[in-house]
Amino acid sequence: MRRLAKRPEGASLAGGALAARWKVMMMRSLLVVVFLLGLAACASPPDLAKAPAASPPVLGAFRGDPPATTAEAWAGRRSPLLRKAFLEAIYGQRPDLGQPTVESRETLAVEDVGDATVEQWTVRLGKAEPARRFHVILALPKATGRPAPLIILELFCGNRAAVPGHPESVVENRDILPAPCRSTTLDPVAKIFFGKRINGPDIAKVTARGYAVAMFYPGEIVPDDPDLAPAALAALQPGVPAERRGGALAVWSVMFSDAYDVLTADPRLDAARTAIWGHSRHGKAALLAAAFDPRFAAVIAHQSGRGGASLTHSGAGETVKQITDAYGFWFGAAYARQASQPATDLDQHQLIALIAPRPLLLGNAMGDGWSDPAGAFRAAQGADPAYRLLGSSGFNATDMDDFRPGDGIVWWSRGGGHGVTTEDWDAFLRFLDKAMPAR
Repeated sequence: MRRLAKRPEGASLAGGALAARWKVMMMRSLLVVVFLLGLAACASPPDLAKAPAASPPVLGAFRGDPPATTAEAWAGRRSPLLRKAFLEAIYGQRPDLGQPTVESRETLAVEDVGDATVEQWTVRLGKAEPARRFHVILALPKATGRPAPLIILELFCGNRAAVPGHPESVVENRDILPAPCRSTTLDPVAKIFFGKRINGPDIAKVTARGYAVAMFYPGEIVPDDPDLAPAALAALQPGVPAERRGGALAVWSVMFSDAYDVLTADPRLDAARTAIWGHSRHGKAALLAAAFDPRFAAVIAHQSGRGGASLTHSGAGETVKQITDAYGFWFGAAYARQASQPATDLDQHQLIALIAPRPLLLGNAMGDGWSDPAGAFRAAQGADPAYRLLGSSGFNATDMDDFRPGDGIVWWSRGGGHGVTTEDWDAFLRFLDKAMPAR
């Protein structure tokens, strides 16, 4: 991380005030961690017997559209209606961020990544000024003469935290990172409570398996911060009424597609075997991205919770009011109204169904009651008929311990709480080996 410069002799007390502010921010960050842990401890453990079934039936009549009984009816009639409904009721419009282009590439000297080559790309969105840019860390496996399958990840704590050693060569603006990520001080605490891989995957391990990994922090375009996000969202969508304006999730979902555009133009990467991955809020964004962009071959949404894979109408875990009170900027303005006026004919199993027939892994943890694993299990069951209609094996898990990595919808669960562990990544790679086999 960048360090504050030492205040020269005779300088004003501004440096001291800044240091004091820094200490206060770090204390608040620690309190955030403690608060999140308290939520996890207070949340009820998942109880599948109490979780309601997904409703309405995913292939049944919907807003005047008759039941979808063929693949043609699903693709031609139902899918467009559902996409429109989700944008209007939950996420807001997905904005056009402008044509993505690669402005620069550089190879980074990074230790502890095995035989991987690590590059940093600067991606520009559009041609207008002021230019909007984000940075991608691309880790490539040892060359085999064939294009490598690719995993595109969105990161919570920024690019530098995802690279071993946190090298200064990785571009970072810590002022737009979530508060707990603005210093390495909290890294050991975060890894204890949220898993060793919370900041990023084991690059050496994933690339040794043959996968390329592309990682970026979407907060470079819309910061994951309730104070900074509204202005960024308004600037990205000039002239769009606030009621229709896309939230951060809508933007982050578009960024998955923009990253795909520039990355898969590289002949070292296999466009037909490209998966997207997201944890928590970025798991929500990954589901939304895949529902609108058919080019992703596989999807991993880990602990995506409310507004992600878990049913909105489930009675467990985080409520719509709680998530919109705390993170309303993630969503369109209409979603908050579902706390008192739920959309009875729309729920997250229909979003999952829009990904069919592409393989999807839903990751969960049994101690993460706040993310409502039982509600996600019921959503997967609810999406199953659409997967089968489109020729997939669908969802076959019989309980929340049943991991079947070769199915159409794959359920993964472990003990513990909200976070990303080595065990999780072992499961993700088993799933991807099945979902994107070598050609």
